[in-house]
Amino acid sequence: MAKDFDLAAVMADIEASPFDWTAGETALTRMTEAERDHRLGVPLPSKAEVARLEKAGAKIERAALAASADDGVALPAAFNLNNVGGVSYVAGVRNQLGCGSCVAFGSVAALEGTARWTRRMPNLDVDLSEAHLFYGWGASVGRTCDNGWFPEPALGFCTNRGVTYENEWPYSDGNSNGRSLPASWESHRAKSVGVVTLTNNVAGIKQHLNDYGPVAACFIVYADFFAYRGGVYRRTSNDQRGGHCVAIVGYDDAQSAWICKNSWGTGFGEGGFFRIGYGQCGIETWQVVGVRGVNLRTWTGNKAVVGLYASGHDRNAWAYLADHGWLRIGGTTQVAHTTMLTQVAASKTRNRPVNTYCNDGLVTTLYAF
Repeated sequence: MAKDFDLAAVMADIEASPFDWTAGETALTRMTEAERDHRLGVPLPSKAEVARLEKAGAKIERAALAASADDGVALPAAFNLNNVGGVSYVAGVRNQLGCGSCVAFGSVAALEGTARWTRRMPNLDVDLSEAHLFYGWGASVGRTCDNGWFPEPALGFCTNRGVTYENEWPYSDGNSNGRSLPASWESHRAKSVGVVTLTNNVAGIKQHLNDYGPVAACFIVYADFFAYRGGVYRRTSNDQRGGHCVAIVGYDDAQSAWICKNSWGTGFGEGGFFRIGYGQCGIETWQVVGVRGVNLRTWTGNKAVVGLYASGHDRNAWAYLADHGWLRIGGTTQVAHTTMLTQVAASKTRNRPVNTYCNDGLVTTLYAF
């Protein structure tokens, strides 16, 4: 354990508090102070703004808002995209390593989870490139491992330009692998259909989680958080270390807590996840951003044809592919469309897979086997 982290003091503070979360030695407590701080990546606001965030958070904590939408439609008292009836719609936990790139990880987690949840496809192959978002789009506006970023502009790039897949530009610490964006990246990319700001809107965050998927959220990290091992985190420290971006993937009103996916590897917290109390550390009051759907442009890979649908209108046929859902059959002419549909139907009859190129839900190229 690093000499500059006083774990005993953190544990004593928890013991003296009314809180019941567990602290212990973690990969973060074993780092130096500088190494820990480099795992953060959201610039802290002014002291006056921090005070405002905490005041608003305290109000939320006192209110312990019930899970109901603004229009009065009741929401479940607990919801977790990492466990919906035993099924996870959340991509695996990743590790940003020694770069303040957390905004890219929180934003990409929102995109990936939204793509899966809105399609109800937990196995959808959508592994997006944090490197592209941070070292590409972020760098274009002066963001680095040292100065970090914010999720709202990051997700703005994902809406206006899009982000490619991990295999096109794999992530490394500080882009140490020297990779860059391939010229053909736009043929393999995800693009959000719209950004929604949910800051200070507890009911709206819960509604968004149920309707669309995870949201990217910023919060202030205090020194004791580095020792988090489990339970519902509520701060005992006054030592502000920096800002951090994560993905909120669920909530639990009985515990008055959000469920979050972090980007410090699976060895942190509860398998890479953590719970944090409502109103804590600016988690709802600083910057909370979601997306309302994700369009994908990629090859589906060899997938079974589960269903077919066609109407009486020209070129209006659809195929349901395993792990991808309903995709519209393309074709620049009626003849091309009919040929493609015939191939899909034959593959379904023979129980053979097809590999399609899907352009934002439209099948433009198809290989039948």
